Amino acid sequence: MTTALEIDEELLDAFIGDGSIADVLYVVRSGKEATVYCCRGAAASGGGLVAAKVYRPLDRRNFRNDAIYQTGRDAAMESRTRRALANKTRHGRDVQYGAWINAEFQTMRMLHAAGADVPEVFSRSNGAILMEYFGDEEAAAPMLNRVTVPREQAEQLLRRIIDNVTLWLTNHLVHGDLSPYNLLYWEGRIVAIDFPQAVDARINPSARALLGRDLENVCGYFSKYRIRSDAERIAKALWAHYRAGRL
Repeated sequence: MTTALEIDEELLDAFIGDGSIADVLYVVRSGKEATVYCCRGAAASGGGLVAAKVYRPLDRRNFRNDAIYQTGRDAAMESRTRRALANKTRHGRDVQYGAWINAEFQTMRMLHAAGADVPEVFSRSNGAILMEYFGDEEAAAPMLNRVTVPREQAEQLLRRIIDNVTLWLTNHLVHGDLSPYNLLYWEGRIVAIDFPQAVDARINPSARALLGRDLENVCGYFSKYRIRSDAERIAKALWAHYRAGRL
């Protein structure tokens, strides 16, 4: 039986084989959905550090109950494929797996081009994404929940995050799972990661609720710095401006 590590190695070898990376340095983090590796880029691309996000194999991961995020993603699919997805057949799970990875790649590529604080994505395979790395050879950039910053800087960071949430919504996207656990802090700046569940605010009926939850998570975190912010008021105002086409 092939192990998850062997599958990760196979996917990483593919990036080495196509000249994208030269070496795998260490595991940045390993979660229920994916393992992220710090890698050295190939000489042709400058040899800098890059991150490889390798998704859990289909039969070794539990997709979250993602019905809330899936609305609209099957619009371009054939009816047979949509039925397989709805019935959670093997083919349907294959489709779900591929859609989950492709959604993150396409979302991050679009948002980076729009100027959002997200990693630049370089390439993807059937089970992995190669993207910009934040950190150094010793350690990766920490998650926001693991750092303490001066209150003045905390206020700036919160404003920057809300600016990003606004920019995402301007581009019809809501992160859907935003929290201090998927915001990185590096050299005084914030970088948002983990976008596979991002939803299209134009067609997903849960987009407004997810926007409110994202802001509640972020504003709640910054309350430890005694920064008072009304997440619901911010969400309400953003959504009203969005619906009126004023973002």
